[in-house]
Amino acid sequence: MAEIAVNGLRIYLFCDGYTDTFVSVYNTVLAFYGGLGTDPNGDPVHGSHVPDYMEAANVKFLSELMGYNLTVRETQDYIDEYDPNLIQSGDFLSITRLDGVDPIIMYGSGSHAGHSVMALRFDGELYIVESQDGWYWPTHGLQRTAWSNWTQWAKNADFHVSHMPLSPETRARFNETAAQEFFYQTVGLPYGYHNFLFGWIDTPRLNLPPLLPPAFMPILFSIVEDFAPDVADIFIG
Repeated sequence: MAEIAVNGLRIYLFCDGYTDTFVSVYNTVLAFYGGLGTDPNGDPVHGSHVPDYMEAANVKFLSELMGYNLTVRETQDYIDEYDPNLIQSGDFLSITRLDGVDPIIMYGSGSHAGHSVMALRFDGELYIVESQDGWYWPTHGLQRTAWSNWTQWAKNADFHVSHMPLSPETRARFNETAAQEFFYQTVGLPYGYHNFLFGWIDTPRLNLPPLLPPAFMPILFSIVEDFAPDVADIFIG
């Protein structure tokens, strides 16, 4: 009623007919529905691996919506053989999981990665520090994970990982002690949905998908609030 009082009565229409709308919804479900658990031996829906149909739907999405055409390569499972001594504190690991969520992040941010983590050593041992809330990940919140555990979980989740070392000039400026202190101050905090969302939508209109009118956003969240209030609170609470 408050929305109507301010902006009047608005009517939103689907762009296509029933058939095309159903096909679009079906393709969207394919892109998101799968790999929903932590068990690497589970079925395609409840296990941790990305099923083939889900991967194909997301590759198509990235190609058609972003013009980002992924190159098919032979799988090279050599992360266990990768020398951890090549990875130093401050190095960036760029990650993509073809699960619907990462491609949406890529689409909204213009990035070629859906998740970002950093290497950080504690007492000489290599850890990965990140903020994580994936249903396919065993632990949640701001955390550190020993390299040996992290690589196994990354394989279970079908992560595509690129190691991007700091340049010599940047590495010389990186303060490992300060980074460790910051981690100890923030470890355990929940995933920063509010910061993430409003860092993504950092302009009034330009970063929203073109088929989503900005004026529909408050209405959309009011609908979500009716059947999933916890989800609505995470984003706009």
